[in-house]
Formats: sequence, C-alpha cells, structure tokens
Amino acid sequence: MSSPTITLNDLIETHLNEIAEDAWEQHRVMRLNNGDGRWLDLGTAAVWELWTCHADHGHGLCGEPLLTAPQASTMLGKPIDDAPVQNPSIPTVEVELLDEGVRGFMQDELYHFSDVVAEFEKAQGRRS
Repeated sequence: MSSPTITLNDLIETHLNEIAEDAWEQHRVMRLNNGDGRWLDLGTAAVWELWTCHADHGHGLCGEPLLTAPQASTMLGKPIDDAPVQNPSIPTVEVELLDEGVRGFMQDELYHFSDVVAEFEKAQGRRS
C-alpha cells in the first residue's frame, strides 16, 4: 500500500488558500485569481491587482484594489524597506504573504489604492 505524496507546492498552495480564507473571514479582503485583476497605473509605475477589499468602511462596500507594501513602494518610488504610506485613511490589513526574497512566508500589509494615490499626490504637491 502506498501513501499519497505531498509536495512542497501542495503545502504552499494549501497555506496560500488558508491565508486567503482568513483574510476574507476576518477583513472581507479577497485574493484574486491569476488573470482576474487589472493593471493599476500611477505616475510612471504600474502593478497588477492581486487583492481587493469588500469591507464596508461606513459608505457601503469598498471594492478598492489593495496593494502590498512592495507594490505601493514601487508605485511611489520609495525604498521597499520604508512604510510606503505613513498615515493611511483606511486601516491596513495585515496578511502573511509568500516572499520570494526570503523563500518563505512573511507578514505584509495591504494598502487601499486610494491611500497610495493620496500619498502620491501629496508627494507631487497636489495635496496637503
């Protein structure tokens, strides 16, 4: 009798699914399937939407794209080690994400796209 083989890819996929389920149950944040997102452009940078918010922040369902800290830093032209948005108007969501740099899972924050846009406009002198 042979036992089923579990690969590292299976374990990673299972953990990613658990993270997505927790994000939905606790924060109403949904991970998008590959290809279901859209390009988000800001200035000269663009990133692919991977997460979206379905929470109600007091004005109905949000529906905004959410960016990881590295994505937000890329769009703002900031070093990845710094927090990209200092005072977000909508609280960030902490999730565990697969980090290729460390080849494992690390805590990260998801920022609402409107907060990233506001930070960009502030840096451009369009907003105080």
